[in-house]
Amino acid sequence: QRSIRLLAPIYDAQLASIRAGRVKAMDETPIKAGRSGHGKMRTGYFWPIYGELDEVCFPFHPSRSADFVSAALGLQRKDSVLLTDGYAAYERYAKKTGLTHAQCWAHCRRGFFEALQAEPTLAAEALEQIKLLYAIEEQIRQDNLSGEAKQLHRLTHAKPIVERFFDWVDRQLQRQGLLPSSPLTQALAYARERRMGLEVFLTDPGVPI
Repeated sequence: QRSIRLLAPIYDAQLASIRAGRVKAMDETPIKAGRSGHGKMRTGYFWPIYGELDEVCFPFHPSRSADFVSAALGLQRKDSVLLTDGYAAYERYAKKTGLTHAQCWAHCRRGFFEALQAEPTLAAEALEQIKLLYAIEEQIRQDNLSGEAKQLHRLTHAKPIVERFFDWVDRQLQRQGLLPSSPLTQALAYARERRMGLEVFLTDPGVPI
């Protein structure tokens, strides 16, 4: 308890710094915390929030309630960007506050990875296309590009790949034979529904892929 009291001001300062930044990322992940009965534990959630200066905080909340997004982030400046997965709570918060909602390519990729066993050829094709985007980001890091140079590099090299990827997604969804319950169908639909958010990084050099 004494250690916690000493660390609390550091945590509060980091969270304030993240909130004040323009670009932040947020996720939620379950953890067993507290008893719910004999031999059983409750499921709570960490909601990690990541800032522009590599700050990271792990606020805890006993549920996955959408209300906690507002409680953790508070009001945002109008030019803010929130990078998340596809959980609807983040989209509602973005609309309420007027900030830009960017979507995470790692979460988009996960659906295709999970579809490999059911549809190995098509899922692998999607993963190869997404892999090219990450290779471009690696090149940006190696060349230490930032600002307009980073944006220009993404528009020149990543944007055509993104456009081809979503054309490919549309073609696959129009094909006959893919069941709605197929993991690949779900991955394709996830990507198409979030296209606008997945493209934010192309025009905003401050937003990670």
